[in-house]
Amino acid sequence: MLRSLYYLKAMGFDFVDTQTNHYEQIQTFEELKKNIQACTLCQLSKTRKFALMEAKMKNVKLLILDAYGQKSENESGVLLNSKKGERLKHYIHEILGLCNEDFYFSYLFKCFCNGKFDDFSLQSCLPFFWNELKLVRPSLVLCLGEDAFKGLGFRDFDVLRGEIFAYKNFFIMPNYGLDFIEKNPSYEQQFMQDLKKIKGFL
Repeated sequence: MLRSLYYLKAMGFDFVDTQTNHYEQIQTFEELKKNIQACTLCQLSKTRKFALMEAKMKNVKLLILDAYGQKSENESGVLLNSKKGERLKHYIHEILGLCNEDFYFSYLFKCFCNGKFDDFSLQSCLPFFWNELKLVRPSLVLCLGEDAFKGLGFRDFDVLRGEIFAYKNFFIMPNYGLDFIEKNPSYEQQFMQDLKKIKGFL
């Protein structure tokens, strides 16, 4: 019971009455980032130098979600500060005509994990992302890679990849991750064609 209370406290929930289970989610972007930077719920916090979040809130229609941050981002605190990040920005600019200020980028895991995690780490990070999503309120989420898609609780990545479907109060498109594209360049054209479907939602 006590562990659960500490967990909710770390998520930013604010208990207002000992006789009820009422709590409020984090209401500001700055407070959310502060809570993530101070989180020690799982072992991934031991590798964290910076919380893997955007520097500021953006009023945009597109949120791009990947699963894992890069070492260079953990050390600099700047998202997309990597070769992989530059490739993504190139695709988004060339295909959708968007610059950095026109989309919001997020990681499922808010601490650097080098692609290694356990289910407890995932469950620790998920409430942070859902809170972040509610603050940003995008029209569409581009979910990069099977790990990010499954991490949100979805299945059938191979069936739904490249499709746009409604979920709650936004749309979502699962697509290949850039790591997959780099290892399998023959899928790049399909990835780019799928990105073009997003234009009508932006």
